[in-house]
Amino acid sequence: MPPQPRAQHLPYYAQELANVFHSFYKQCRVVSREDAALTAARLKLVAAARTVLARTLHLMSMNAPEKM
Repeated sequence: MPPQPRAQHLPYYAQELANVFHSFYKQCRVVSREDAALTAARLKLVAAARTVLARTLHLMSMNAPEKM
């Protein structure tokens, strides 16, 4: 039988995801006027991070804010 997930894994995961995303957002310009493909890729990354963080918060019975 596989090991059972522990309750503290979700908050640690959410915190680590938020930290990594914050570093990315701080270092990389998401919207580039020169490179539409890069902008599209980074916007997909932003959307994916938002989805994963929202789902992780939902699993912890929390709501993700629509705006910050």
